[in-house]
Amino acid sequence: MIFRKILSLAVGFSLCLGCCSCGKAPDEEVAKLADPEPSDGWSCIFAAAMQPSNIDMMPKNPHLSGSTCRQQFQTSTSGSKIRLTFSNEHSSSLDAPGEKLEIESVHVAKLLKPGEPNIDASTDAVITFGGSESASIPSGETLTSDEVDFEYSALDFIAVSVKFGSVPAFPSVHQEGDCGSWVADGNHVSENFNPTEWMWSYFSLCRADGYSEGSETVVCFGDSITDGSISTFNGFDAWPDILGKELASDPSTANISVVNTGIGGNAIWGGSGIAAKDRFKRDAVDISGARYVIILIGTNDIPGAQTDTSEDMIKEYRAMINACHEKGIKIFAGTVTPFGNNEWWASELHENIRSKINAWMMSVESGFDGYIDFASAVCDPDDPEKLTSVNDSGDGLHPSAAGHKAMGEEAAKVIKEYIKNH
Repeated sequence: MIFRKILSLAVGFSLCLGCCSCGKAPDEEVAKLADPEPSDGWSCIFAAAMQPSNIDMMPKNPHLSGSTCRQQFQTSTSGSKIRLTFSNEHSSSLDAPGEKLEIESVHVAKLLKPGEPNIDASTDAVITFGGSESASIPSGETLTSDEVDFEYSALDFIAVSVKFGSVPAFPSVHQEGDCGSWVADGNHVSENFNPTEWMWSYFSLCRADGYSEGSETVVCFGDSITDGSISTFNGFDAWPDILGKELASDPSTANISVVNTGIGGNAIWGGSGIAAKDRFKRDAVDISGARYVIILIGTNDIPGAQTDTSEDMIKEYRAMINACHEKGIKIFAGTVTPFGNNEWWASELHENIRSKINAWMMSVESGFDGYIDFASAVCDPDDPEKLTSVNDSGDGLHPSAAGHKAMGEEAAKVIKEYIKNH
């Protein structure tokens, strides 16, 4: 686990951006907010942003092919039905192009305890695809299951158990799940088992939608700070998790699900196998029930800058605003958190870029529907270019668990206030 965290830091530190106060930009720069699409009762209750895999991400003894993989997530709302989406989007770009992914059986059940593979067998339900328990997903595509009856409550931990058939050598994954996925040879989708291997990634499972009348979704889109790369393993304590718990505890926002589509190491123009600007539609706008999006992306674009790139970054943020507004989705910006104690990020130029972006995000000209001042939530008030010691994970860049808590609580305060006033 320590090696995994060090590797994550070495290949690409990532941070986040979030959201808070309102303002409109000129019409020629930012699209007006359209009316949202009518709710059909379906909202996303779990999301894992898919990316290409490599050999270090894959279980080897056994491999996914012919094995059962049990994956876990926590939902922040309640519901009565569920449907799942699986991805084979990225296999075509890897060493073995064109490979299909075969699913032989999928079951869903409640976990007895987070971080452990045992399920409550009385809650077990079979997932089908067009009435069949098996399915084949061509390279480059996704597949959504039939809807099935499945009762769950807010903050329940859910297990999705997949018996894979043939799997591409390098299938679509979400690398930094920061919670256990368990693998065992053979078919164990409806039973408890002793895993042969545990992993920390999500394999092919990219969405879970739940049904509840009046439900809505907040999408948290970003890089490693959103993804939770420095959060507690099996702790479910990244700032989107904190936001979800805060909204679930308030009757006025208990209908709002929170999902996390961060990718560690991601940047606007690249990183982690897919650029944030290219995945924004998939991982924010097209999420079921999306009514609010919080973006936390751009920090990984800063350390390589040799000149002031703030205007180029702002153009990409405006494109994200337009994509949301055209669908009637409200979008919040988050101020870039401090990195003054990180030797790779800190410089006068990089701090200037961060300051310009944050000032624009909090201005009425930005066009965001609000902003969350994450920077102020975690910075040292006497030295705002740096994280406070309690909010610093140790690298001067990524917030600690205390920092995530402060960020999640700040996000909840802003979202609740916005909903109250609108």
